[in-house]
Amino acid sequence: MVIGLKLRFNIFLFFFSFSLLVSAQKGPEYLLKITSEQDFQTLKGAPNSAKFSEVEAVKVVVHTKTGKIYYINSAYHDYHVTFCQEVLGYSNNGVQFNYDNYTLVNPREYLMGTINRFKSLGLYSLEFSVADNITPDQISTLLQKIYGSFSLTKEVLVFLNTSRLRELKEELKFPSIDAATLYAGQNLQILNDGKTYGKLSFSIDHTGGYPNYYDIVVIRGTPDDLPPVAGVITTDFQTPLSHITLLCQNRGTPMFAQKNCFLDSTLLKWKDQFVSLIVNEAGYQLYASDSVSVMLYWDKIIKNKKKIVLSKNLSDKRLIPIGELGLKDISRVGGKAANFALMRKTIKDKQLTLKFPEAAAAIPMFYYEQHMKNCGADTLLKELVSIKKQSYELQELQVRLDSIQKRILSRPVDSTLIKQVEKWMNQHGYTSFRFRSSTNAEDLDGFNGAGLYMSKTGVVNHPKKSIEKAIKTVWASAWSFRPFMERDYFGIDQQSVAMGVLCHRNFENEIANGVVITKNLYRPNYRGFVINSQYGETSVVIPPDSAICEQVICYSDKNDTFYGKKSIVEYLSYSNILPKGTNKVLLDSEINRLTREIAVLKKVYYDLKKPKETFYNYGLDLEFKIVGPNREIYIKQIRPFKD
Repeated sequence: MVIGLKLRFNIFLFFFSFSLLVSAQKGPEYLLKITSEQDFQTLKGAPNSAKFSEVEAVKVVVHTKTGKIYYINSAYHDYHVTFCQEVLGYSNNGVQFNYDNYTLVNPREYLMGTINRFKSLGLYSLEFSVADNITPDQISTLLQKIYGSFSLTKEVLVFLNTSRLRELKEELKFPSIDAATLYAGQNLQILNDGKTYGKLSFSIDHTGGYPNYYDIVVIRGTPDDLPPVAGVITTDFQTPLSHITLLCQNRGTPMFAQKNCFLDSTLLKWKDQFVSLIVNEAGYQLYASDSVSVMLYWDKIIKNKKKIVLSKNLSDKRLIPIGELGLKDISRVGGKAANFALMRKTIKDKQLTLKFPEAAAAIPMFYYEQHMKNCGADTLLKELVSIKKQSYELQELQVRLDSIQKRILSRPVDSTLIKQVEKWMNQHGYTSFRFRSSTNAEDLDGFNGAGLYMSKTGVVNHPKKSIEKAIKTVWASAWSFRPFMERDYFGIDQQSVAMGVLCHRNFENEIANGVVITKNLYRPNYRGFVINSQYGETSVVIPPDSAICEQVICYSDKNDTFYGKKSIVEYLSYSNILPKGTNKVLLDSEINRLTREIAVLKKVYYDLKKPKETFYNYGLDLEFKIVGPNREIYIKQIRPFKD
């Protein structure tokens, strides 16, 4: 019995001593002042959202009843609410806390924010929850407390991260900063986390040349075309929805942007060296490696890839109205048309106000396969696949792919198909149609094929923009260099690829266009849709060099009091190509409507597919456009999104 008591007492002493040691390593739970860099380092943590790079954060609370200010140690508390409950004695639950201290304006027991330090910019900002209805007077009270207890800077800028705060700017009697300034001032942008091995090459840009699969390429600008490589470093900041970013995400390729990367001594010292590269929220790290280790790493990846043979159904020889199709028809009309069909059905069934392109139909894969045989392109493809087994040079591959495309473009399309399409267009009263790729190797779970294939406009009786030319151009785009390499990287059997075509009425003079991702890309397993939009027809996914799009997070995907009913729009960047007198691409009402109605589409897809991800982490990628004097919103595409 005595031995047992001693044992229990010793165990107690061990855990008590261990807990004291851990607490000592974490430091104090809070400080009433920050007077030194050491104080800041003790408390700092990562911001809740990874929307900006190179940011350190310290949460701050003012208890209005006592007038005391508290700087919270992130090692103990990730959220203000737990600190207020466990340290300051708030007795209600989190839901009531949110209502009392974010939704209500007065009275408030706590004023809360986060001080963010932007290392590359050398400035401090005060950021509030996007759901906080805090008033200018309350902001002023909090700032006065900060200035009296925070000694690391003479100026803390209020971050105007929402439409509400931007509209209050004239009432704010203190310095502020907006997303455009923060975005423009950053030097580093993390685009895709990961670890890789390769050779760091500065010799390649996107104007030509063929990198090796083991190259970590340092490039200027935004490439439209980039074969699989080991890693990507670019001078241009990207949206998370640009094609080059999506390519790297789909491939699992680490990627970051650094504006001065061609002058950076840290990178230059590794030029043409074999290295390992680690990219994460903290930045990037490079370590020495060697050619043997790099080649072994990539040989193992290549050998472990499984061959994927795609299904194709060639039984249908008619132009198929989109209302007859669904997800089950990917092997018949391709991924884009099948997903479009489900989207259209959902919008109609749920009586959403969003629109979809009218007069939609699908050209089945039968006609593509027939054309490949008639023009001899299938024989050229068979030869190419046979040569590939023995390996080939990339320059030779390009020549052979060009030959396949020329064969496809040189042969007339079956006249029965052209007559069907013209009859369909006449029946629906349109003379101009958009013909869009819909292969069995795009818009799929695990392979979305974003930006790999072409779309083309066809006009009835037009000498240059004929329907036949549009269809052939779309078919031929299956054998461009980039889609071939992308499919090859994923182990897709090239001879099993087939092209359907989605066609519908054409749009002209777009007011705006954009992309919606139905998940919060900057805060995992958290509500919020990310929307990237741009004025006119300037592309979001393949932006011109130096073009910046409008990027927001909208939290109206759930109709609750804390977020949903407040119609919150959080801005991450603003378009830099807006006409004079305009400060937004999209109206807040349009952003909120997009989010609310696309949330309905997301629920239908989630219930149908039953994915492994949580609902918040499940992503769909939708493209939209705004047209006409009434600014009608059209959803033109939907597909799975993986990041």
